[in-house]
Amino acid sequence: MALWTPDEVDPEFELTPMIDVVFLLIAFFMTLISFISADLIKLELPEAKQATIPEEPGERQYISIDASGQIYFGAVEISEEALTTRLSAIKEDQPTLKVFLRADSQTPHRYVNRVMEATAKAGIFDLIFASEKD
Repeated sequence: MALWTPDEVDPEFELTPMIDVVFLLIAFFMTLISFISADLIKLELPEAKQATIPEEPGERQYISIDASGQIYFGAVEISEEALTTRLSAIKEDQPTLKVFLRADSQTPHRYVNRVMEATAKAGIFDLIFASEKD
């Protein structure tokens, strides 16, 4: 029976699989934080009698607009110009980017139009509007 000797051990440690796992964890937590942070913005969503709730909204970027017209990217305040820039940058990395738009029921429609224009300028046309089922 042969005993183990230090000369038989490969001194190199392969970091590639560990780096892959770390990147996957980062992507997972960034997606999770996007969903959780959108809930931090308290809005009174409009009610819709004909509303349908999607089974799975999929991976979408949450954008919220409060009653005063302030825009939130996740839970962070953002201007219209910065929103277009940020969405364009993300769209380059994620060509199938979609948006989940939440607006308070008291939000003037002009602010919703401005966000819709910002998403269109960024090349994003797949939007879901949030509402409460009546």
